[in-house]
Amino acid sequence: MTTTKIPTAAKAPSAKPQPRQETKIQEVHRGIALLPKNKPILVVIPYCSQGAQGREIEYAVAGWRKHFKENFLIVLAGEDHPVTKTGDDICCIESPRVPGKEGQYRQHLDYVSCFRKVRQAFPDQDGFIFVADDCYAVNDFDLADVQTLKISGESLLNFDLNSDNPWRRDVAKTRELLLREGYPTRNYTTHLPQWFEWRKLEELWRRYDMDNESYVFETLYYNIYCGDRKPFWKLNFATDHFKCVVNRSDIDTIAPGNNVTGLELLKRATEGWKLWIQNTVDGWSPLLDQFLAQYYGI
Repeated sequence: MTTTKIPTAAKAPSAKPQPRQETKIQEVHRGIALLPKNKPILVVIPYCSQGAQGREIEYAVAGWRKHFKENFLIVLAGEDHPVTKTGDDICCIESPRVPGKEGQYRQHLDYVSCFRKVRQAFPDQDGFIFVADDCYAVNDFDLADVQTLKISGESLLNFDLNSDNPWRRDVAKTRELLLREGYPTRNYTTHLPQWFEWRKLEELWRRYDMDNESYVFETLYYNIYCGDRKPFWKLNFATDHFKCVVNRSDIDTIAPGNNVTGLELLKRATEGWKLWIQNTVDGWSPLLDQFLAQYYGI
């Protein structure tokens, strides 16, 4: 029988130094920890080294520390990483990958497994922020920015249920389920931080057997629980302040549709234009690595 010690949370920076409040985190058996009454916001980042590129996770953590103006605790869910030893504002909840299942997208089943273990470790929390390991904050933000409803499109693309691509297959399954039950089919897959309430998420797990059936969980969640609300933002690179996406490795060249290089766009993003920078698999490069390392000073 083991006991897991969960570190204290980071405090958001303030204009004047505040007296430190000493709190103790109670430890109980079987790896379940109870947080003090001034509970931090959980920031859950699923992590698997097999799919990670370079120092993405280090820059992601640095972004939360530099720019999130709330009381928070980062939880790396999945594999551990040396970054979890760099402060009291971060910990790891280990969650081995689930076995692959024919016809199911393994990553989405992994998410459910990771989230269940986080829920067990923090049973007194009402909700949490979910974010990927390749999303980097570059300007100050708070919980309101995370909770603002955002969509990538007014409807999900009509992919083939029998597609060889597991992601597309899950999009098709999710779309079919939403249509069958009379819900909207907006695309809430934004690759930005999103807020989830445990009670609602656990209800979806039970209702749709999501330990065994994979779906695009964020799109399922928001269409069901926020279906009668008009999202405040449809993401638009040219007009919104949310994210700058890096999807090419040659960011030292002129960006398509612009008259400046990709590096110049990233520099502008850090100067108040965007809250987050996010890269695709093809967008990771030594140039982006160097840019982020210089920006965060790590």
